[in-house]
Amino acid sequence: MPGGHRKRTTPFSGLDTTPSAMTSILEISAGQYSEKGIKESNEDACGIHIPKDSLLTSKGIAIVIADGVSSAEAGREASETCVTGFLSDYFSTSEAWTVKTSGQKVLGALNRWLYGRGQTCYGSGQGMLTTLSAIVIKSATAHLFHVGDTRIYRLREGEFKCLTRDHQTWASSEKAFLSRAMGADHTVEIDYRSVPVEVGDVFILTTDGVHEYVNDQALVELYQANHSNLDRATRNIVTRALENGSHDNVTCQVVRVESLPLQNEEEFYKQLTELPFPPPLETGQILDGYKIMRELHASNRTQVYLALDTQS
Repeated sequence: MPGGHRKRTTPFSGLDTTPSAMTSILEISAGQYSEKGIKESNEDACGIHIPKDSLLTSKGIAIVIADGVSSAEAGREASETCVTGFLSDYFSTSEAWTVKTSGQKVLGALNRWLYGRGQTCYGSGQGMLTTLSAIVIKSATAHLFHVGDTRIYRLREGEFKCLTRDHQTWASSEKAFLSRAMGADHTVEIDYRSVPVEVGDVFILTTDGVHEYVNDQALVELYQANHSNLDRATRNIVTRALENGSHDNVTCQVVRVESLPLQNEEEFYKQLTELPFPPPLETGQILDGYKIMRELHASNRTQVYLALDTQS
């Protein structure tokens, strides 16, 4: 690794890496690493917060990564403000609010602060700009918040997928500009989505200094080769980006879900309503382990069948 680089991460605490199945406790393993690369300073920031008290149930676990825009006057301050601000303020929001409401209100307030400070200190809306990608894992659901071109990936049973969309405008085949960033205007459009979480899910968060120089296959291979030590996995991913010629700051976080509480009523209902309707059923057909014996009732709205459980 080139000399003069410096690890800079926001500390996190409360990790419990004991593997278990579905329990009443949410547990993760995590690692993170950040370096300035060939640049003079590190304008990336990242952090993880795992509360030890009842907030673990009511608010969950928060993971944040941000990349301060180097062309702005105060990119480093912007990224650090967003990471520390989100990790602090999210857990101070009303427990009556949903994760979506809490996250959006906190990010909206942070955006207004960045924009106002940029106007006051630098005389423009370009003074304090940063990307941001955040995950809040609460109960058995991951809530994603995203602005810019940092990324959130998920590895599940061998399938690797990017869960975010880069907010970029291409000026040429080789040059792209951010089309959305924290602090660029007095309001910001935040991409939000929620996805069910399974035990064993792995989330990888990267800044563009990493994912522009380490492809998907290499990210997976580097994680798998170091799955027993996630700090080492993130260091090796960052090192690979630098070896491949990255000329930007390089930051990576890896989070693995070790155990989950049972789904709450809201999550169960949401998952149930998203299930597809089955096709018309016929005698002898097997659906989810049940063999259809005969139709008992049919109307325009409902069908009732007698079925045999073939798995017990």
